[in-house]
Amino acid sequence: MKTVINVVTLCAIAIALAGCTHNNGDIGDLFGTWKLEKMIVDGEIDTDYADNIVWKFQSSIIEMQQVDDVHHEAFNAFGTWSRPADGVLKLDFTHTDTANPEPGADKYSPLGPTRLPRAQVIDLDVLELNGSKMRLRYIDAAASTTIEYYFKKW
Repeated sequence: MKTVINVVTLCAIAIALAGCTHNNGDIGDLFGTWKLEKMIVDGEIDTDYADNIVWKFQSSIIEMQQVDDVHHEAFNAFGTWSRPADGVLKLDFTHTDTANPEPGADKYSPLGPTRLPRAQVIDLDVLELNGSKMRLRYIDAAASTTIEYYFKKW
């Protein structure tokens, strides 16, 4: 009887652990946490970037998180993402809620250091994506600026 209880307990634990890691199924190479290592703006390294941002992908949600080690704070921004075509990552930062009724509220806008626009759906070119590296490009036609984002899986 003790063996049956142990087997049932192990099965329950395995099912619980497997069910929680990939909410709404496997999303492929994007799943998990990606550390933004550097940004290249118009061919030059962005020296203002403090090496303190991660992007987290699960289900259709993206969370950007910026850590302030000095004040022991974290700033979070939420949006949704999709991949409508090969080579394209679409980020949607037009969401609202009752406390933030206007698109572009801090909670639903890209973090400032990323230089991505507020309250928009943003198309990023996927230049590289595998299990350990990701490189994205954003072209801001209005400002005539190109930004490349270099990530490593964290």
